[in-house]
Amino acid sequence: MNFWNTRLIFLIPLVGLLILSMFLLSFGIKDTDIIVRQVIFSMLNTTTIWLGCVFIVQYLWKKYPWEHHPVKHLVYEVVLITIYTITVSGLIYYLSLYFWNMPIISELGAAIFITLLITYLITGIHEGVFFYQQWKLNFSKSARLERDNIEARYAALRTQLNPHFLFNSLNSLSALVENNRQATDYIQHMSDLMRYMLRGNEKELVLLRDELSVLNSYIYLQKIRFGEALIVKLQVDDRHFHYAVPTLSLQMLVENAIKHNIATIEKPLIVELGISDKYIFVKNNLQLKKIENTSGHGLNNIIARYRQHSSRSIIINQNTDYFQVNLPLLILEL
Repeated sequence: MNFWNTRLIFLIPLVGLLILSMFLLSFGIKDTDIIVRQVIFSMLNTTTIWLGCVFIVQYLWKKYPWEHHPVKHLVYEVVLITIYTITVSGLIYYLSLYFWNMPIISELGAAIFITLLITYLITGIHEGVFFYQQWKLNFSKSARLERDNIEARYAALRTQLNPHFLFNSLNSLSALVENNRQATDYIQHMSDLMRYMLRGNEKELVLLRDELSVLNSYIYLQKIRFGEALIVKLQVDDRHFHYAVPTLSLQMLVENAIKHNIATIEKPLIVELGISDKYIFVKNNLQLKKIENTSGHGLNNIIARYRQHSSRSIIINQNTDYFQVNLPLLILEL
């Protein structure tokens, strides 16, 4: 709509004068006083109807976009624009009768009919502009997602490890420290996490149950590292386990919280996970490190992955006390 916002001030008077000229020529009106009155009438009518149509089109594109609700969009558009145009045309018709005793067209029905035809033409122009802008936007998104997908696959290929060698080595290490319970638990959780990460390339979406299970392994490893400096509060009821999220998205958010914030015994980092209105949130208190050099790739990666699977967007809330990311819970199609 940027095109129309910057040019409406020129287009509306131009169209209004063009329509008025057509009527004046058709009816052979030459009286200067009548022409001035009809210029005012035409400008008022054109401006009111045009701006109303723009508002209706903008609203319906947001409420019922063509790509998701084409029938609803079309039906609501025709009904709303018809009602609006008839109401405005009738009101201005009677106002012109009251003040000037001469509308351009003497019959109300003919005035409304002609106005409706012009209105549908204006609406068609706006819809055409919207379609063109939407096509450009979707084309740009498609190219960007394709590029991101190629880069992600290349990154996965570069970091891929031989699973058999890795897990055989971990099993051997576990056997060496079998008398140390904490060490064997650590190795087991690390093994579970790395196995999940290696298999994560195979699935874009996973059940929340599985994602939380591997997240617990990740939290265990971090608790060994930070001790009481890291507090994780996980409050997710199992009745939400049938929902899905992008693979490793929760682990990535917890990892970002640990990476960018101070975590000490005196100032513990508190990370909370819970469910709110079909979103799962990851929230942490803000105590950012002084030297902060972040690219934001992790969060941008999650945003891009959600674009591929849902029209719902993630929600980011931040103030001086906390940082919170809400991820929409998705339905995994089997």
